[in-house]
Amino acid sequence: MPPKRPSGFSLIETIIALALFIIIASGGILAFISSLNMNRTSQENTQAVSLAQEGIEAVRSLRNQSFANLLPGTYGLGISGGQWTFAGSSDNIGKFSRQVIIAPVSRDAGGTIVPSGGTPDADTMLATVRVKWDFTPGVSRQIDNAFYFTNWRKLTGSSSDGLLLYSDGTVTPKWRNYSGSADNFSSENTAITSANGASYIIKTSPQKKEIIAGYVDSSGLLTILCYDGTVWNQEWTVAVGGNGSTRRFDIAYESTSGKSLVLYSTNSSSTNELQYRSKPASAGCGLGNWSLPVNFDPLRTSGTVLWVKMVSDHRRGQNNIAALWADSTSALSAAIWNGSVWVNEPASVTETSLEFVTTPQDVDDFDLAYESVSGDLMLVWANSAGKRNVNGVRYRLCNGGTPACTWDPVITPPTFSNDATNLSLSANPNTDELIFASIGHVSSRLQAGYWNGSVWTNTTNLDNSCATPDVGTKYISTAWLTSGSTSRSLIVYQDSNAANIGWIIGTGGNFTIQTDFNPTPLFAVPQKWYQLSSDPKNKDRALLFVADAGNRLHAKRIVMTAVPGFTWTNSDLSSALETSLSQNITNPFAYAYWQN
Repeated sequence: MPPKRPSGFSLIETIIALALFIIIASGGILAFISSLNMNRTSQENTQAVSLAQEGIEAVRSLRNQSFANLLPGTYGLGISGGQWTFAGSSDNIGKFSRQVIIAPVSRDAGGTIVPSGGTPDADTMLATVRVKWDFTPGVSRQIDNAFYFTNWRKLTGSSSDGLLLYSDGTVTPKWRNYSGSADNFSSENTAITSANGASYIIKTSPQKKEIIAGYVDSSGLLTILCYDGTVWNQEWTVAVGGNGSTRRFDIAYESTSGKSLVLYSTNSSSTNELQYRSKPASAGCGLGNWSLPVNFDPLRTSGTVLWVKMVSDHRRGQNNIAALWADSTSALSAAIWNGSVWVNEPASVTETSLEFVTTPQDVDDFDLAYESVSGDLMLVWANSAGKRNVNGVRYRLCNGGTPACTWDPVITPPTFSNDATNLSLSANPNTDELIFASIGHVSSRLQAGYWNGSVWTNTTNLDNSCATPDVGTKYISTAWLTSGSTSRSLIVYQDSNAANIGWIIGTGGNFTIQTDFNPTPLFAVPQKWYQLSSDPKNKDRALLFVADAGNRLHAKRIVMTAVPGFTWTNSDLSSALETSLSQNITNPFAYAYWQN
């Protein structure tokens, strides 16, 4: 019988098992430590990136306070009096150290920023926000975030704050730059040799120095132009019908993406009455950068589209654009652009009996605006039932601040009391307030309304003897002025047989008629087209453009102080900017402030 094998492990087996355990355990520990390090690295990188981005926003605030704050050097950040300031050479947040490095910039002959050589640009600085921290003793980490900042107030103020486009009766549209610092216009320039324009629209990009402009000539041909701040380019043309006495197109930019959109009539009825084309913000001027025409078949209107209006939702992060159009049957409908397609046309027609003077839609009698905070969309228009002491105002609200907003039914606001042949609607850029004003061609009376974000209140018969609206006229325009914490609504209008400016200031729902401003020269009677343009960068001021019976084009500016006080000036230097407009009705000129 063989000898009995002892039970248990031998010493050698134990040593081998222990060694295997140590190897396996070491691997697990190393994996665990590695996982902890990765999580910690991710967390700390996220903190550092946030601090660097905050630094860029702080530099932006300092630039907006004054470009003179951005002197070359290395700084830390602090807060004083509720505003960002440079403090010391760095600032510390926990284990993180942050520096802001401001460096000068040079450009080559073509204006492109170059890393070396070139000519120094005193109105551009490179800000680099550098965040450093020690991951472990002896192991440091660093993140850089860089951004170019320009002296945008000086750049726009000394060269061009905005651009005016019009026709002098020749076959070449003309344009002028406007300087806000000097409060005057440049000499006349030729845009591009083309057909003689009648009705004009221009819009400026929120992302870059670009204008998309359009005009319809007396033969009904729409011409789209693009201007990159240096050169005008003719993009494309399309027949929209009419003779320029109605506005059969409009232009808008998506506020966040910067995509441009043109919506226009196809001069046809029953189906595909509208078309549109778009151009991405990344593309410059040039026909090849535009999409092909896309049909848009309205569900609630079937006549030939005679008027088109669009407005952009200017809230941060939004690309919504609302459109409102009127057709040859005096019907009105709307839709919302969601960044890709038109959606949310109301399930019921908005209006079937718009007001007109002689023939359907021979006058501008509807408007739309987004509330600036909520993004709710307001439509207002003139119903044909309106006359003296009979309310012709109607409105409709789309609630929700998205393309899928909910349409309220059509409402007749109980506090209005006259017809509204010429009307204007404007949104306070800082609140959900709206201002509305109208003059009727039957009553010749001016009424004004105030929307506080939920309800309309109205002051009737503010002026009982205004100029009587006629075919293609616009005798009234509205805007908002803000200086510090003071905000007021502004209404300008033409009084009966007046050669000066009638104007009204609104404080909430209270309206006060002001002493007429006598411009130099006095306007020819009657004036035909009024347009107020609020300055988006200097919100205490607005430009008023007037086309009068002598086919002359005038420009006047109003500035409000925080008191408030109001000052009018002759921005045209007391001489008409043009004395032979090709027409004096229905957008005979177009002006837009630069946004970027």
